[in-house]
Amino acid sequence: MLLRRFTAFQERGYYGMFIRDYEWYIRHLTEHVHMKTTDVVIVESVAEWCKERGMRERDRNKPLKLVSGNGAGPHMLIAEMIADEVIEERINALRMRSQLKSVGFDRVDRLNSATKKLAYLFLKEYASSISELADDELSSDDWVFEQMDHLGMFNP
Repeated sequence: MLLRRFTAFQERGYYGMFIRDYEWYIRHLTEHVHMKTTDVVIVESVAEWCKERGMRERDRNKPLKLVSGNGAGPHMLIAEMIADEVIEERINALRMRSQLKSVGFDRVDRLNSATKKLAYLFLKEYASSISELADDELSSDDWVFEQMDHLGMFNP
C-alpha cells in the first residue's frame, strides 16, 4: 500500500522527501525537543488528518503540524511524503525573512541537505509551541538555527 502511494506520488510528477526514510532522524529531533518518539504520527496528509478530527488546517500541503494530544502532551504530525515544491516554499519564505536581518549573509545556504531541511521544518513547527516565539517569525527562525547549531548540524 505504501509503495503504491509513493509510486502514485511520483506518477503525478511530484518528487520529494519520503519521511519513512528519515524515521531515525525524526527520533533524534524528537528527543532533542524532549518529546517521546510515540508523539510523532506519520500521516498520509496533515490537512486530511485534521479534517477527519474536526480540526482546522487551511494549508492543504502542510508538511508538519504540532497538535495538542488531548491532555497527553503534543503530537507532531508529519506527512509521509513531502513534495520538493512544498519544502522549497517554506525555505523561500525563510530566505525572504532572513533578508530582513542581513542581505549579505543568507543562512538558507546552510540548509544544504535533506536532513537539514527536515530539521528546519520540524524545529520551526515545534517553535510554534513556545509562547515567546509563537508570534515572532524572525525570533522563531533564530531559535531554530540555534537548535540546529546545538545539534552540531553546522560543524565542519
